[in-house]
Amino acid sequence: MFRYSYVCAAVALGLVAGCNSDSQTSTPKPIITEYQYSTKAVYAPKQDAATYEAAPAGFTPVFTELVARHGSRSLSSPKYDVLTKQIWEQAASEGALTALGQTLGHKVDLVTAANEKMGYGLLSQRGKDEHAQLATRLADRLPTLLEDSSLHCLKVETSGKDRANESAYYFMQSLKHKVSYVEDSADCYIAQTDASKIDKKLANKFELYFHKTEPEGDYAQYLPAFEAYQAFIGNEDDGIAPHPDLAKALDDLKVLPKSKVMARQMLERIYSKAFVDRLANGEYEFVAVNPEDGDKTYARDEVDAALMLYNLFIIGPGMDHEAEAEGDEKWELEKYLTPEESAWFSYLSDAEDFYEKGPGFADRTDAYAVAQPLLDGLFNEVQTQVVEGQQAHVAKLRFAHAETIIPLVALMKLEGSRQGAEVGTLYSQENNEWRGGWVSPYAANIQWDVYQNAEQQVLVKMLYNEKEVAFKAGCEPVAAGSHFYDFAELKRCYAIEG
Repeated sequence: MFRYSYVCAAVALGLVAGCNSDSQTSTPKPIITEYQYSTKAVYAPKQDAATYEAAPAGFTPVFTELVARHGSRSLSSPKYDVLTKQIWEQAASEGALTALGQTLGHKVDLVTAANEKMGYGLLSQRGKDEHAQLATRLADRLPTLLEDSSLHCLKVETSGKDRANESAYYFMQSLKHKVSYVEDSADCYIAQTDASKIDKKLANKFELYFHKTEPEGDYAQYLPAFEAYQAFIGNEDDGIAPHPDLAKALDDLKVLPKSKVMARQMLERIYSKAFVDRLANGEYEFVAVNPEDGDKTYARDEVDAALMLYNLFIIGPGMDHEAEAEGDEKWELEKYLTPEESAWFSYLSDAEDFYEKGPGFADRTDAYAVAQPLLDGLFNEVQTQVVEGQQAHVAKLRFAHAETIIPLVALMKLEGSRQGAEVGTLYSQENNEWRGGWVSPYAANIQWDVYQNAEQQVLVKMLYNEKEVAFKAGCEPVAAGSHFYDFAELKRCYAIEG
């Protein structure tokens, strides 16, 4: 990410009327009562498996593959907690804390202690459970493929990052209760002894960490898309500016008046008005340095300060077990912001992901074309293992990140990621279906179940967050309303050669 951009957009529940229009409306604004967590939403399957469409007569499952984001985790690095505490300490030194504000420093210390104890960037207990339960449901969904007495070969790959490795570990540990599988062969799976460390043969950064991995070797054909992506997002640390359209959109979104209104509303609950005024005037600069890579995150105004606290707040649901383990005292971070404020700041996060990783601009593919190696990998597995009959493994299980899922589903034009924004028209919930909490919550996943009949016809059904969804517009299912697609039709529809 080239910078920590703070962006916002009008939301469907009426936080702002007419971000892209001067029109007024007298329609009453619904009261927002639920907190919003953007891509830090904890995972829940989106459809009851009992309602899944049955395969057409004569077809049986022969293969399955999965791409999943890591589960709920701790803070990725000392950042939001560090900056929130720095701001609080500055206010405390000036005698600028409200009665509520006086409680915040201790609460931040509790969050920091829990993160330090479990390790920054690692799976929480909820994150481990999310993947364990995902594995169980996969096995239950395909009993004739996986749950028999034979020893199955299951191919596992991760991005190589600790939380992706942990996700693979807890997934496979859980799956072991349902499925007998080979766990001592690089051609299948090499069982992990350390949850966060994997055998290097299981890492595939070209397909699962493509946003930061320069293609080479067998992946050299994807270099132009990688270079286009890097040029599009830029790199502030290296003095490389993003594409002008991207820079303008992010800057325009950041300065929408509602951001300052909501930030001040939140902060004046904690700090004196005079202190918030000084924040807004840019009189302070706070910085947190990532000890692993030296990346810096800044808080330079009141919007930055509010976002630091919001991003600290949204880590809570995914760390509920760790919070409880600290003792009787609850974090209670929700008392520092309202559901309405969370809805707005959720968009400060969502809009950045939309432009930098998701559908982005309607006339550009730079933000998501970089995911082509992974999409080709999905197709290649079905082609080689099923169509060509290699049958070397019956499943391909991949574990990665939001930066993997978000561009993949945009490239595939799946539900929630089918529409880019026009240049000059700011993305909002009112004009676009994209929602971070649906597109890539913790443990977000794409699954392809592959079926074949006696005539060797191959069908594919896709689950997105365990909901049956259609492939992109223009792909024709085997019957109207069906979620099953002929594999040859999918290759045609997505222009996959071979």
